Order: sequence, then structure tokens, then C-alpha cells
Amino acid sequence: MTLIATPSGFLLAQTSDDEEFLDRLEYEVWVDASFERLGNMDLDSRRSDGLSAVVPELGLGIDFEVSDTIDAYLSLLAEGWWAVDRGRERGLEESESSLNVSELYFDFYDITDELSFRVGRQTFADPREWLYVEELDGIRAFYDYDDLSLELSASREREFTRDIFENDASEERVNNYIVSGSYQLTDDHQAGAYALVRDDQLGSVNPIFYGLRAGGAVTDSLDYWLELGHVRGRDGSDRLRGYGVDLGGTYQFSAPLEPSLTLAYAYGSGDSNPDSDVDRQFRQTGLHDNHGSFNGIQGFSYYGETLDPDLSNIEIVTAGIGVRPSELSSVDLIYHHYQQDVATDDFIEGSLLLVPTNGESRDVGQAVDLVLGYHAFEDLRLRSRLGYFMPGGAFGNSASDAYSLVVGFEYTF
Repeated sequence: MTLIATPSGFLLAQTSDDEEFLDRLEYEVWVDASFERLGNMDLDSRRSDGLSAVVPELGLGIDFEVSDTIDAYLSLLAEGWWAVDRGRERGLEESESSLNVSELYFDFYDITDELSFRVGRQTFADPREWLYVEELDGIRAFYDYDDLSLELSASREREFTRDIFENDASEERVNNYIVSGSYQLTDDHQAGAYALVRDDQLGSVNPIFYGLRAGGAVTDSLDYWLELGHVRGRDGSDRLRGYGVDLGGTYQFSAPLEPSLTLAYAYGSGDSNPDSDVDRQFRQTGLHDNHGSFNGIQGFSYYGETLDPDLSNIEIVTAGIGVRPSELSSVDLIYHHYQQDVATDDFIEGSLLLVPTNGESRDVGQAVDLVLGYHAFEDLRLRSRLGYFMPGGAFGNSASDAYSLVVGFEYTF
């Protein structure tokens, strides 16, 4: 800006340098808020263990074109978790808030026509968040040539502090090395493969994940996905040898409301001989979230909103129906049936349930989810997710039902 004298005073005038700077700058501000409720997660209706919280979030994203071949991105996130009801058994749950540097990275383009790099804190995410959806500090290389895409990265979670006002750098030292590739077989089909190494510098758990994946459209009405995963490596003195599969498809009918039907099957192996030195239980990466959507506009936990398990020693059959009342709204009703691969007296991996299974039955239970999404305007998104879990014989005859609820909105300026 330049200060210019005039007969009536002084004016601030924008110079060409200022205009050029603003042309290189883009920003986005968003507000997100949710009310979340977990009910009867100890599966005992005689005790009050309900947990309710308000989860607000205010975000700022700034994208700056440093040069023709370098971009910079910064994302700041003010977020909180404020308990409004802890129940008699939830006295240890504490409200918290933070101001975080979610992302801070540089993109380097045109190293060659096909090669680019990203350096800094960045979000690693695959479409179904089956492998990872995490902010990691590291370097990533991208190579794209015709129908082939390759990615190579080295990273660590919270190598540097995330919260501006508190040193929350991780005390863990787990290095992540990822190589992945995908190939566009046809306009409608894509296949890929990956390897992910988690190298714990301080501990003894060092899994290596290998996998194949595919997805696409069989017809204009039928979409599908396939995940095949295998974990090797070591957990202390035990060798890891587990495998998992996740496959399904969604068929959209040509009718009013665009009704759709989704069928899916997921399986993560268990360990039938825990006394051996080979652990055959499949485990996911620890960077995952298992969050996606079928034919609707609203994402959800596709292994169940309330149980929300990892794919480990479990078999999940899913059936869902959905409708699109309008282009800006969707309703999904989803059913899940859960069964352990091997009956164990342990907690369901990844779940927030407060009680373990009994080791006598493989029947974990059933669940029903109702997911609503409404993008009322271009910048406003409303959401609601209700989950209801009905425990099976793996929790005994006296276990009672649990539920979860999320209601919220997101507004982008």
C-alpha cells in the first residue's frame, strides 16, 4: 500500500505489488460444530455412563503461490471438546481446547513433467480412509505418467508440536514409509497396490502392511470397491501374519428419489493359537478411520456408528438402502451383523465399548444406523448420524443395547 497526499488529506492506494500479492493468495474459513452422544457403552442399563459433548471447530486455510513452480499451504484449526453430560461413571472425561497447526507444507511442481514433491505437515488420506487419514510431518513424491500414478513418502506423526499454545509433540518415534501406485485400467476401472512400513524407534511393534485394491463402475448403475490387505512384521517376539478383505458394491436404481442398495462384506483374521510365536490376527495401520459414504452426500463410519470396530478378528456383513430426496440431500439406513473370527475374552479392537467379549461366543451382535445429510445451501452442510448396537452372545445374556448420536453442521465462508 502507498500513502498519497491530496488537497483533502491522505489516501491509501493499492500498488501493483499489492495486487500481485493478492492474486497469489487464496483463503478459506470454515466453522464446524457437532453435538455428540454415546449411551450405555458398558452395555449395562443399571448404570448411567452416558457421555455427551459439544465439539466446535473454527478453521482457516491459506494457499499462497510462491512462484510458478512452488505453492505453500497453511491450515490453522481452533477446536474443542466440551463435555455437557458425563454420567456417573465418566468422571475422568475432561473438556479441552487447542489451536493447532493442522497443515503447513510446500508443493514443488515441474521437477520434471511427471514429478512433484510435497514437504511439511500434510494430510495423508485414501478415499475410504481404510489405510490412513492423518496429518503427518514428512516428504512425499508424486509421479504421474499417462494412466499410472505412483507415490513415495517418509513421515512421522507430530514430529513437531501441533498445538500452538502447548508442546504436544509426540513422545513416540514411529517412522512411516509408504509406497503406493494405481493404474487406470479403463475409464471405469482402477487398480492399485501399496506397502506401508511402521517402524517404531522406541518400541517393539513394527508391522508391515501390503495390499491390493480396485474400484470402479461395472455399469452406469453399479459401483464396486475391493481391499485386500496383509500384515507382516513383528510384535515383540511374535511374527505378524494376518490378512483382511473388504469388498462391496452399490446399485442405484433408475427411479424417483434415486434409491440405492449397498451390500458389503469385511473380514479381519483372528489368532486361533495365541500361545504360538505367530500372531495371525489382522490389524489396521493405526492411521485409519474407516469413514466414507455409499451413494449419499454424508460420510459415516461404514463398520457401524456405535460399535465402530477396527477390522481385526471380526467379520462384518453390511446391507444398506439409500435415497436422494434432492440433489442436496440423502438418507441412508444401514444394517450390520458382527461376528468374531475367533472367540476371545478381549475388547473389540478400535471400539469405544467399555466391556470385553467373554470368549465363549463369536456372536458380537447387530447394529442399525440412520444417516442424514442436507447441503441446504452452497456453503452450508447439515448432518445427523444415529447408531444403535444390539449385543450378541459374546457379551452375555444380560448385556443391553448401546447407541450413539452425532448432529452437526459445517459452514464455509
